[in-house]
Amino acid sequence: MAGLTVEQKAASERLPDRISIGVLARTFTDELIHEVVDASDAREVRYRLLPARLMVLFVLACWLFKRSGYGPVMGKIADAHVLDGLGGWQVPTTGSLSKARVRLGPAPVRLLFERVAGPVGTPDTPGVFWRDRRVVTMDGFTCDVPDTRENAAHFGRGGNGSGTPNPYPQVRAVALAEGGTRSLLAVRHGPHGSGEQTLAHDLAGTLGPGMLCLADRNFASWRLWRAFAGTGTDLLWRMSASFTLPVIEVLSDGTWISELKPPRKKDGPPIRVRIVEYTVWTTTETGQSMSELFCLTTTLLDPDTAPAGELAELYHDRWQAETGIGEIKTVERGGPEVVLRSKTPTMVDQEFWAMLCVYQATRDLIAYAAPPRFDPGRISFTNTFEAVRDWATRAALSPRSNSPSPWPTSATG
Repeated sequence: MAGLTVEQKAASERLPDRISIGVLARTFTDELIHEVVDASDAREVRYRLLPARLMVLFVLACWLFKRSGYGPVMGKIADAHVLDGLGGWQVPTTGSLSKARVRLGPAPVRLLFERVAGPVGTPDTPGVFWRDRRVVTMDGFTCDVPDTRENAAHFGRGGNGSGTPNPYPQVRAVALAEGGTRSLLAVRHGPHGSGEQTLAHDLAGTLGPGMLCLADRNFASWRLWRAFAGTGTDLLWRMSASFTLPVIEVLSDGTWISELKPPRKKDGPPIRVRIVEYTVWTTTETGQSMSELFCLTTTLLDPDTAPAGELAELYHDRWQAETGIGEIKTVERGGPEVVLRSKTPTMVDQEFWAMLCVYQATRDLIAYAAPPRFDPGRISFTNTFEAVRDWATRAALSPRSNSPSPWPTSATG
């Protein structure tokens, strides 16, 4: 550090306090990060070269540079701030970074996701509202984690349909996403054996009046329906063939009123629902036509205010949650062959929430960049994620500087 002034030396030694992650700082502001660190009691009692604030940014950056080791990840975000020849701060060792991750724990990152999760679309955003209801889609997914004794014992492996156990332990998760923007509203996860309906039950509190939830037949059950409908949310779910749906009253549009019966009489009364049944025809390359029968159940009982044709067309939007999950698994994670880094369940928990945080912030940027009445689905998530990664290493030109708008034009396409 020879030749540096006292002020320059102090600035370089406090480099961890100045590191950010480029345009994602728009979502993960310093105020928000300090808030979640304090709320989870993760604040260090003395100044460290790896303070809690920096470690929150580090675990997020690990998802931007998934194929890089700990040292290179920290080096990428630190080098962007080493300006004017100040280079007194050295990248800590992998062991030091691992210990700092453990000190941080999962709580601040989980709180960070909970703070940034939620709807981002407006009534002018295509696909966000159907009539006067905000469309929400629900879907489940799994993530492979490293095959360690701790992870295998906690998460379990599941099977691949042929009776053969999966090669890696797996996290199972269920997500609620906003229609149109694919922004995450809430996520619950647990061991592979948790079951999608069990995890979904904990999401009910996220919903409320003015929403319309779409879900596939894996979630259909009397208990889950009662829990979700009890929040005031309207439902449009596909039913499996195992359900008996008696015709109580045929309506003017050919749909009918039916009932979902409880598993046991003592569980509660039957729930009155409306059934919309239709067939989808597909023409193959050989010219043959195939049909698939869809049976939808809804809380919207009046065909005048909820026409059957509109509901059938709307149910097609259920793929939006699945598409968003696919973007997490293929773009952000780096492909189906890539597993999470963490070797213990606690660190898997931290890494999982960080993954969702980065996805949500990327979606937030897409919604911010989309012009009014422009479908955000037309903005490439892949290109946006690449732009986010690029700007994380150019943090000197972050939104907190006096530079022009940080949004890179290459994100659209």
